Amino acid sequence: MVKGEGTKKKQKAHSSCNIDQLRQLPCLSQVSDDDLENIGRKSFVKKYCKNDFVFLASDEVKFFFIVESGAVKLYKNSEEGREIVIQIMGMGEHFCCAPIYADNKQMVNAVAVEDTIVLAIPVSDFTAMLHCGLTDFGVKILRTLCMRVKHLSSIVENITFKDVEMRVLMAIMSSAERKSPDAEMVPLTLTHQELAAMTGTVREVVSRTMSKLRRCGVLSHGNQREFILNKQAAVEYLKQPH
Repeated sequence: MVKGEGTKKKQKAHSSCNIDQLRQLPCLSQVSDDDLENIGRKSFVKKYCKNDFVFLASDEVKFFFIVESGAVKLYKNSEEGREIVIQIMGMGEHFCCAPIYADNKQMVNAVAVEDTIVLAIPVSDFTAMLHCGLTDFGVKILRTLCMRVKHLSSIVENITFKDVEMRVLMAIMSSAERKSPDAEMVPLTLTHQELAAMTGTVREVVSRTMSKLRRCGVLSHGNQREFILNKQAAVEYLKQPH
């Protein structure tokens, strides 16, 4: 169970909405009547009391949500229970599009901060409606954008909850995975300044961290400006208490 306030329990589904109700929501104000009728048929209302969880991070994405009234807090938790609020979603705002096209796992926790009513559209119906108005190229662009949202979400989490040493190492591991996903030893040419920019710190701190990782056998010198990451050593290092 995730740490923090809230209770997670099964919510009852209620009848779907009509066009007039949907038209009042800012995010649907420019949608055609035909599309609104389709959304109304596919969606249904879910009611949450204050402090009820809508979903938890890593849950499978089952619905695309639009807030009809009330408010939903989207946030992340560290293992120690620290919290960072990503956004408070108010009336007419929607959420859960990005994880549908990333890995279909929720990136954040969602909890009602007051008595709240949301419209829930099942993922299969939402994507079917969305794809009707998009070309295959458009879907690919959308998927790419959603993957970038997921990447930015992980950056926020790392900068907020992890110390500088862990952020530097995870940035190096991420770069190595993109370059050579199957290799055990991966040469990289990232400069200390580039790593500092990637991890929200300064070059001097990165230099000290890189020296420590070399002493621990996680990194080694390569040719010219390269350094080499030992993936297995990095994984073992992350398992150690720090």
